[in-house]
This record gives sequence, structure tokens and C-alpha cells, in this order.
Amino acid sequence: MIVLAIMALLLVVIFVPRPNIRLTNVRYETSSCDPVTSSVLATAYVTFANSGTVDGYIIARFYVDGERRATSGFFVAAQATVQGTLEAAIVGCLSHHYSLDTCYPSGESTTC
Repeated sequence: MIVLAIMALLLVVIFVPRPNIRLTNVRYETSSCDPVTSSVLATAYVTFANSGTVDGYIIARFYVDGERRATSGFFVAAQATVQGTLEAAIVGCLSHHYSLDTCYPSGESTTC
């Protein structure tokens, strides 16, 4: 019985179509310093590609100096590419470290 359950699970994993979304490009850009507010606007330009056979949804999280500053979800149709942006206003005109990570939402939830 256990062997049959394992085989059934394996068949589901192999044959059920699912999205295959990957981050293919990210570029960071920072505006000039606003002397009045002493702040900048940081933007992450992202590109996602879905090589899967079904549509999917992925969440991108934009970090500035290790702190999450923006989160956005992106719908990517099967066999398609999508571009988008995430923005964060940053107080202080010094240089900053930018990073981005992604995750798939679980179930019907739009959060990871």
C-alpha cells in the first residue's frame, strides 16, 4: 500500500503541469539625491521568464542595506516574459547595497 502511494505521488509530481518562473535579469538604479529631503529613489528593474506549460505567479522582494523595502507579485503567462519594477524611497544620500530575492506563494495565498 505504501509503495502504491509513493508511486502515485511520483506520477503526480512528474506529470502535473506547473509554471517554471525564473528571474532572468535585475538592474538597480538610484535617482540623484534630493537636497531638500536628503533622499533618493532606488528602483529595481526585473525580468521574469516562465518556461513552464502553465501560467504562474512569483513574488519579488527588494532589499536596501539588508532591510526589505518593497514587495511585489508578478503574473507570468506560460512561455512568456514579464518586466516590472520595485521602488523604495531611501533617506540619506550615501551609497547603499541592493539585493532582490524571489519566492513562490503557497496555495491560494499571495505571500510566501
